Amino acid sequence: MEFIHLENGVITARIALLGAELIELSTITGDTVLWKKDDAIWNRTAPNLFPIVGRLLNDSYNWKGEAYTMRQHGFARDQKFEITHQTATSVNLLLKANASTRLQFPFEFEFEITYTLEGNQIQLSHCTRNLNAEKMPYSVGGHPGFALEDPLDQYELHFSNAFQAERCLIEGNYYSGATKTMNIEPVLPLDFSLFASDALVFKQPPFQSVTLAHATKGKVVTVHFDSLDAIGFWTKENAPFFCIEPWWGWADSLKHSGNLAEKDGMHWLDAGSEEKLVYWVEVF
Repeated sequence: MEFIHLENGVITARIALLGAELIELSTITGDTVLWKKDDAIWNRTAPNLFPIVGRLLNDSYNWKGEAYTMRQHGFARDQKFEITHQTATSVNLLLKANASTRLQFPFEFEFEITYTLEGNQIQLSHCTRNLNAEKMPYSVGGHPGFALEDPLDQYELHFSNAFQAERCLIEGNYYSGATKTMNIEPVLPLDFSLFASDALVFKQPPFQSVTLAHATKGKVVTVHFDSLDAIGFWTKENAPFFCIEPWWGWADSLKHSGNLAEKDGMHWLDAGSEEKLVYWVEVF
């Protein structure tokens, strides 16, 4: 597998060309923030989600009378990206539509991810370009898994503000339509019971940053964003990682018609246009 190394004297990053996936994120002294992948637990580290976020009902959809199949979170995470520009502290990685993608997603596109180190932060910018003569639907998201040195119940989420929001409840990877009101004050102690029925998801999150912190050892990382369509928090029981997932899109509901034109949470790009969506990870 081919990798890119970035360093700015404060943090370092290693990125795989396969999936343009961030594989390592560390302080200059070697303290690792991302978990070390173990295929027996989870075969990803920080996959990029495109052109869907979450799972399609029956892993399929219809577009203009044709049926297509696509796996959960889309195909970008399994495609090799090409380097279009690189410096010591940044890299642009590009995926273009190809024979494999067209079988799953009948559109011409460019999907470019730019990683940039800025002090103790790494910026992830996702630029999607519509190369078609008609509007193109898509979603994009991040899925970084951060390392846990201790059991999950020794960690907390610190939000940028207190809020009340509806948790979107999930049944078998899909949204049931039911919600549960949660009041965040703004610290949420973590334990596995929160994830017994899958991820903790808020649509249209009423905050702009969230910090994963150890209850006694302090901050691990903060994820910042200007705006999101949704955010997901996920882990597996007794797994040594915790995922904070910024999303511009979400999985199907159990009532979805299967028609991509009617799918909730999609962004629609005009012909010849592009959209940039960004989030930052701050390392402590």
